[in-house]
Amino acid sequence: MLISFLYCLFAPLPLGLIEQVLPYPYLIEEFFKFFLIKKNQEVTHWYFPIILGVIFSVSESIFYIANFFQLGNFYLFPLRLILTTILHILTFSLIYFFRKNRSLSYFSLLLSIFIHFFYNRLTGQLF
Repeated sequence: MLISFLYCLFAPLPLGLIEQVLPYPYLIEEFFKFFLIKKNQEVTHWYFPIILGVIFSVSESIFYIANFFQLGNFYLFPLRLILTTILHILTFSLIYFFRKNRSLSYFSLLLSIFIHFFYNRLTGQLF
């Protein structure tokens, strides 16, 4: 379980580099979450996806703020942090709670991809 937390802490950097080549963050990040949850099938703590979502979103936001030119308006950073934390907790939780059933796990992956896609489209106008 500790290794999963470390993966979430450091994953946004290599995932961000991959997204420079393949500009589909909703696909890349959700597949990462899916395989991370699948790897931890034995974890039964309900708070596990919440912790993963918080760690991932904070780490992603740190990398985001490091690229100051992309940030544009610093005053939007707290709003972005809150919204991305909610997004990542939601998508980690969807994948986590349906991980045992094969067809539902793939459906939760697709649903997470769509949620992340629409989140990016809506917040792209803000950030």
